[in-house]
Amino acid sequence: MLFYCPIGDMFLKLVVFNDHKLGCLLEDGSVVDLKQAYKAVLKSNNTSQIEDETNFRIPSKLVAFIQTGEKGLFAAKQAVEYVKEGNKKSMSGEKLQYKNEDVKLHAPLPSLASRLIMVGANFYDHTAGMYSNMGNPVTIEDLKKQVAEGNYAPWGFYKHARAVIGPGENIIYPSKTDRLDYEVEVGAVFGKKGKDIPEEEAMDYIYGYTIVLDMSCRSTVGGSGRRGGGRGPSNELVSGKRFDTSAPMGPCLVTADEVGDPNKLKIGLNVNGEVRQNGRMSDMIRGFPFWINHVTKDLTLYPGDIVCGGTCAGTAADMTPRGPDRKQAPDLFLKPGDKIEAWVDKIGILKNQIIAK
Repeated sequence: MLFYCPIGDMFLKLVVFNDHKLGCLLEDGSVVDLKQAYKAVLKSNNTSQIEDETNFRIPSKLVAFIQTGEKGLFAAKQAVEYVKEGNKKSMSGEKLQYKNEDVKLHAPLPSLASRLIMVGANFYDHTAGMYSNMGNPVTIEDLKKQVAEGNYAPWGFYKHARAVIGPGENIIYPSKTDRLDYEVEVGAVFGKKGKDIPEEEAMDYIYGYTIVLDMSCRSTVGGSGRRGGGRGPSNELVSGKRFDTSAPMGPCLVTADEVGDPNKLKIGLNVNGEVRQNGRMSDMIRGFPFWINHVTKDLTLYPGDIVCGGTCAGTAADMTPRGPDRKQAPDLFLKPGDKIEAWVDKIGILKNQIIAK
């Protein structure tokens, strides 16, 4: 897990690595162990109560680190500067820096209590394509008119934290579909507790942003009581949006001040090197302030909860018309062995591969 913080004109990538240590990824691919490095800084300054001060500034868990705010980022900066000055080990011999080949990065999921709130049909081009392929031709201008007239209802769903996987991990092709789809999204990570949040205050609650892949079953396989298309069997509790490995996340969490206006971000996705999605967050039907206000009505969100803003055009579903049998050709849908690269400006590239169950 990682996010950026500025040091001069450079950006630091904070990571959770190996056995979930909090660290910082350097330009050469090595990683600084922030807790050990900050402890070494305090020792070199003859600071008293080193353990207490270290745990206060740089907690071991990402969600706790997010809650430290600026004081945590400042401590991280001190730790990295100490290592960059040539201190590879502490005075008592603890390792402060790990080589790239000795590092395993994890998804930037703050905690297993974190909720992934997924916004549905929130880009004009993707939504127009989906409706048209379902036999209800709609143009972007039609959608804009519906929104302006208040006739476009917001909707969404949750994904489970235990469905999250990190960069380089495999997406397991679910048995309940023969049309597995991809959706690149930007996830806004909450930095503080909030309820009934006004739109004008909404962005003050966002700590940073990461990439989330919304893996989706677009059709189901066999059996009565099932429907031939959509997100999953019509009578099941676990939909085609929620299955193990259905939420790849990463490679980093970038602080909100470094991203600036998320509407200016470009997003995209490649399958086996072929460009499939190439869009911008400015094409969202409703922005993050609306969704934060909408979701927090009568519901408290906590540090580490994530609101995902939806996806742009280019998914297999919005590019594949339905045939006379109401089915979509399988050509653009994912298959075992396919390699996905999802990217977002200022965040990076999230790479995953599809494997058979």
